[in-house]
Amino acid sequence: MKKFTYIYGIIAGIIAFTVYIMTLAPTVWFIDSGELAAVATTLGIAHPTGYPLFTIIGHIFTLLPIGSSEIYRLNLMSAFFCSLGVFMFYMFMKFVFKSGSLSEDKPAAKLPKNKGAKSPAPTANEKASAIPDIIVYTVAGFSALALAFSKTYWNSANSVEVYPLHVFFLVTLMLVFLKAILSTKRGMPESRFITQNKYYLIFAFLLGLSFTNHLTTILLAPACLTLFFYANLYDKQRLYKLLGFMAICFIVGFSVYLYLPIRASMNPTFIWGNPYNFERFYWHVTGKQFSVWIFSAKGSIPAFLLLTGTTVGLAIYGLVKQKYLKPGMHFIFFIIVCALGYLLISGSADIVNTQFGKFTASLWNEFGTGLVLLSLLGIYFLSRSNTRIYYFTLLTFFGCLFYSINYDINDIYSYFLLAYITIAVWMGFGVVFIYTNLAAMLKTNLQRAAFGIAAVLFSLFALSTNYAGNDESRNYFVEEYTMNVFKNAEPNSIIISSQWDFWVSASWYYQFVKKIRPDLVIIDKELLRRSWYFKYLENNYPEVYNNSRAEIERFLPELYKFEHDIPYDTRNIMKLFEELMTSFVKNNPSRKSYVSWEIEQNTNEPFAQDYVRLPDGLLFRLVPKSEVVNNTVADYTVYDFKFTPAEPKDYYYETLMRGYSMMLTASASYLLSAGRPMDAKKYLELALISVPNFPQALELKKKNNL
Repeated sequence: MKKFTYIYGIIAGIIAFTVYIMTLAPTVWFIDSGELAAVATTLGIAHPTGYPLFTIIGHIFTLLPIGSSEIYRLNLMSAFFCSLGVFMFYMFMKFVFKSGSLSEDKPAAKLPKNKGAKSPAPTANEKASAIPDIIVYTVAGFSALALAFSKTYWNSANSVEVYPLHVFFLVTLMLVFLKAILSTKRGMPESRFITQNKYYLIFAFLLGLSFTNHLTTILLAPACLTLFFYANLYDKQRLYKLLGFMAICFIVGFSVYLYLPIRASMNPTFIWGNPYNFERFYWHVTGKQFSVWIFSAKGSIPAFLLLTGTTVGLAIYGLVKQKYLKPGMHFIFFIIVCALGYLLISGSADIVNTQFGKFTASLWNEFGTGLVLLSLLGIYFLSRSNTRIYYFTLLTFFGCLFYSINYDINDIYSYFLLAYITIAVWMGFGVVFIYTNLAAMLKTNLQRAAFGIAAVLFSLFALSTNYAGNDESRNYFVEEYTMNVFKNAEPNSIIISSQWDFWVSASWYYQFVKKIRPDLVIIDKELLRRSWYFKYLENNYPEVYNNSRAEIERFLPELYKFEHDIPYDTRNIMKLFEELMTSFVKNNPSRKSYVSWEIEQNTNEPFAQDYVRLPDGLLFRLVPKSEVVNNTVADYTVYDFKFTPAEPKDYYYETLMRGYSMMLTASASYLLSAGRPMDAKKYLELALISVPNFPQALELKKKNNL
């Protein structure tokens, strides 16, 4: 079977890739999908932290002669790297299963003194070392497929994002690091230092590369640093030399970030952050723009440090003192961290509780209904058999969890991926635990093969459970909404919106890559709070920029203070911001101006007060008061919107469908006041298709007998 060890992993990857192709999104998805597709296609600069490695690899995928569009090829890239991650996870599991007993400091079991005495029962270490190959390979396959078809991992494979490449790196780094810890040979001649430490150097290089894709690679730090120094602190002279070589390898990998300033100097279409100098480069790489959302709750940093420090401290104590600790103590350390974590989190701010609640609520169905319970068996078994892997996984899990619950964003589940990967590891050891307790009954290779095959088939339970929820093969929701907004706008119009997640991001792809409605000027209101965005506007909409140049030049000095944490006058910067927003409407009289519904709902930042807001399809049109007679305009068009209704399964689908209903109902109300009941009925019917029980639409329809 050893000859076919890679074949089993390849088969697992192919199975995953085949399913991913079947559920692959055909076009743009929510959030950053459109922006990332546009950036990869044009070799631009993406939102912080820039993702240069993703951009370069993504650009290569857009050039492949497959698929019908750039976005499909990039979605295919996600499926490819998630499948490659499944293969690497299989190799990781095979390695840790084959590594045998890792608790090297524990004394060996004593042999009986006379021949007639019974041999002592095998320890958990000995059971772990005696796993036959057929069990190793099949249980590794079970773990890989359970991860492949887990809800969040699978979801990452369906559309373009940075997370598929990220999970590939996470798993690969975990494999290479443990190979460095467990396979590095000691006592070789100094002349063979590089050969002796090749896995450490490969790890350092891949670590640098991984950081150029996603900085949350740092969530591996508690686990890797703890085991690294535990394994190497005994020889400080060698340690310093090793760290020097590893630093060089890391810098070589990390140097991919030079793409950002180099490309910024070429003035690409998409130049988020404009990282042309060191200050802006540093801001972009460190994610300064989004830093307000991490550890924003009061007391979150001390709680995070206490929880992470406690976990690291218990891990170090458990590793150093494992020779003297009872086997059950390691599992008790896990319980202590869980209890302490629950106490601190339950007393934390709402955002921390909300994100933690999302994680805990996801567990029961993440790997298929209830399959996660296997992880508890795996944790217990690891705590008694493979101490180093036990503490390594403990630190990857809690390091990820304690950090991610402090991030105030809607799409938080992708930040739990390292925790889900760790759970898949524990599930695999849970199956091994079951095998070791049934080993006496599984004496023949046929019986063992049957057990292993049953485990692999059991992993497909996640496939059947999560298929419907992860099938994005008919997901055209974002494309439909974007095209409907485009349809809603008259030629050469200006649209001001902050609906980045729903269509503004997608508009970057459709406008600049597919050349659909390039006449439209689309301004993201929230990005106007960032100085780099004005360079983007100047490059892509020079006429509109020049018409508002005076307002922009008055606003930018105050924005400079805001970005550099220099004291500024809040009233003044708000006044200048409102004048800037008004200028886009007022200074371009030849262009119709629109805003999306969330802009109109925000009464804290009023602008263009001399204009009437008329609900016009999916947008509000800003009309000069002089052109409005009896609250109506002469050139009001009823549009033939087409869209697919969606179940409100999460925030994005619910908000999208609610947006349709809300705006179509408001537009129907306007049409009724304008004496156009049949047109109003058309919009009301569409509103009730998007949200069947939308109360305002039902009330309006009943009141007017439509």
